[in-house]
Amino acid sequence: MNKKLAILLALFIAISGIAVFADGGGGFYYGLQTSEYPFLNDYPIRNNSLGLAYYGGYGYGVHGHTITGGFGFAMTDTDGETGIAGGFGGVINGVRFIDWPVTISLISWTSIGGISTGNQEGEDGDDGFFALMEEITLEVGIPINRWFMPTVYAGYQVAGNLIPGTPFEDFLVYTPVVGVRVAWGKFH
Repeated sequence: MNKKLAILLALFIAISGIAVFADGGGGFYYGLQTSEYPFLNDYPIRNNSLGLAYYGGYGYGVHGHTITGGFGFAMTDTDGETGIAGGFGGVINGVRFIDWPVTISLISWTSIGGISTGNQEGEDGDDGFFALMEEITLEVGIPINRWFMPTVYAGYQVAGNLIPGTPFEDFLVYTPVVGVRVAWGKFH
């Protein structure tokens, strides 16, 4: 056996051994921008929601209580009236407060991507932007078993244009969000 192959095999075995003890997972999710949280009907939330739906995939690892990972998603107008559509990808950072018998986590979803505003042109007549999006969510998951966990979440999302135009002026959305996530992995 050559020396390089032996070193690669040793690294693979070491990394595999570490992964056996790591927590984390990955899966898919579906979310909605909303003008109010369904569970707080009597408390108005400042927003300019476009009523978009978004869906995508994600993966993350947990070390201690720290969560890190990545994700990607597509978003679209649920009614098809505005023609808004786009896609974003980014990083997940957060903290898990409780991990058994339910998980409770606070997560930051930071992403960049592109969005077409359809028939809602910006001030300069632009109908598409390279944009930045930030979403903070409080998540509650129920590990059904060691490898499967559905999660519900509620949070707040802010998205704004970077180019063209003046950043966060030609296109700006701030809205409550709610959704569900389904993950497979190692959860306890």
